[in-house]
Amino acid sequence: MVNCCSKYSARQLKSRITIQRKTQAGDGMGGWTETWSAGDAVWALWKPMSGSERVQAMRVSPSLSVRAVIRFRGDVNGAPYYSAADRVTYRGRTYNITAVIDVDDAGEWLELMLSEGAPS
Repeated sequence: MVNCCSKYSARQLKSRITIQRKTQAGDGMGGWTETWSAGDAVWALWKPMSGSERVQAMRVSPSLSVRAVIRFRGDVNGAPYYSAADRVTYRGRTYNITAVIDVDDAGEWLELMLSEGAPS
């Protein structure tokens, strides 16, 4: 059920993002390697929050914080399906999920707090 006073609406979801999950694939020699799944393509409200640069080892390292809002997707227990172990790709760039927030604990919207930079 959609709340009439909800903070977000479906018409705000204008960006197509892909949420990828880390999986293990056999390497053919009895071992395995970690790879990223093709992922779920979902519509999102994409909101850059802050950006910065820092000099590290005589290199400029940019970082970007983003909030992506998507429709709620939960597991059988009602908990959000996505977690900080997953990642998001958008327009060829990769973002780590730092937090997953169920907005108003209502099971309608998820806020994914993202950061671009070193992998988690």
